Amino acid sequence: MNKIDLQTIEAEDLSNLSFEEIDAIQDTLNAQNLETIENAYEQHRINDYERDYLLEFFHDGMAVEREVYRSLYETFGQPERTCSYNPSTGKVETDKNGHEIDYGLKVLTPFTGTRLQYRDKNINYIYVIVPPMKKASRAIEKIDSEYGKEYRRKLNQELEKLFITEDRDAFCENIQNIPRTTTELHDILRLTITCKYLGDVQRIKRKLSENKSESFYICPEETRDRFSKPLSQNEKKYYDIKIIMHHKMPNGKILDVEAQLKIDTLYQGDILTHGIYEQVRETEALLTKKRSQMDDSEIRQKEAQIKILNNRIRLINESFLHQYNMVVMDKLYRIENDGYRPLRVEPENADGTYNRCRSFLSSEYMPESYQQFNGSEDFSAASELNKLCYLRMIGKLPSDFNMFAETASKQINYKFARLTPAEIERFNGLNEVAIRYESVVRRKINERARTEQPKAYAGSMNPKSKLSR
Repeated sequence: MNKIDLQTIEAEDLSNLSFEEIDAIQDTLNAQNLETIENAYEQHRINDYERDYLLEFFHDGMAVEREVYRSLYETFGQPERTCSYNPSTGKVETDKNGHEIDYGLKVLTPFTGTRLQYRDKNINYIYVIVPPMKKASRAIEKIDSEYGKEYRRKLNQELEKLFITEDRDAFCENIQNIPRTTTELHDILRLTITCKYLGDVQRIKRKLSENKSESFYICPEETRDRFSKPLSQNEKKYYDIKIIMHHKMPNGKILDVEAQLKIDTLYQGDILTHGIYEQVRETEALLTKKRSQMDDSEIRQKEAQIKILNNRIRLINESFLHQYNMVVMDKLYRIENDGYRPLRVEPENADGTYNRCRSFLSSEYMPESYQQFNGSEDFSAASELNKLCYLRMIGKLPSDFNMFAETASKQINYKFARLTPAEIERFNGLNEVAIRYESVVRRKINERARTEQPKAYAGSMNPKSKLSR
């Protein structure tokens, strides 16, 4: 069988093909995946149940993709545009003028990365990112290693109990309750849904969870919401909501699709840290496998490497979390200066604040730590981190700018010093907003601190990094 080189197939090629021709490409890929599954089955890498589960996804990948799109259509309607998307870089394909290319739904296939664009009631963008379907070989690898390892561990525990108790009836009952290796395999086909603000993410969560569609359902107890996790337990400052969508296929089978709900700005950090996460996993796996063959110095070296990489992940996530809060402050600045002030609307409060801005800030601001908020410092030009976040926010620095580079500080200050008067006014304006609405942020942080009852801690930027708050 000739293997398809997907590297040579581009979105423009698909846009010129008929749906039947695109289906023919997928049919060939289906055959390749089925061959992989059968080989793994014959080699006893997967059992009967696992084989049947995988076949439901891979015998007709296009049918699965269509059912997922049906759910999206019922939830969001017709997308404004469908772009070719690279999940590893977070980039959409553009024309020679830098405009995003709308290829239409032909490019939404199991072997392409696509981004569907919608708008919410406030005309803010909602993006649904659909990466290529996981290959059968990778799914088998996860079953065989990650999930299989956990299954075997729990099975061995029950075997040890049987050896002690000799209660075969209890043993048979207990092993039936061990989650199967496919129970956690929700990401053969997955989605990432991004919104501009925290409130938008929570609204999408409710919309999906309360849906009345016949094409999918969601079990609330399976939903994981990292936004509600105590700050003191979120060491890497990673935020998302994970939802498992149980899709009802025409043949009556239920297939699971993982949907991750994220904030646009924080998602930029996720893309940037993905490669670092891979390095952490590889180093941890090597350390686990080779520890007995390493001397103490080699072990310490690997452990230090993991610690450095995890710290880098945290710092990147912290910077994008702060940038998100800067976006929130910038929204207040624009509400005041593009709406209230030109219309000569007087503030409702003696401190010069508007109730609408207070409400927006209270619902959308994300506490970064339990430390007391200081409006005059936390968004001032005295902080290099603020300069970095502002430059990224207005597009003067790319989202993948390397904040750890030797020349990072020089580049940031160079760019910031060359901002236009209007850009400087905007930066100063959001800083003034942070000062004026300081009490609102402090109240939100204090409420969270009281609820979570954490031990006070102070987060600081890596002293080796020149970007400090």
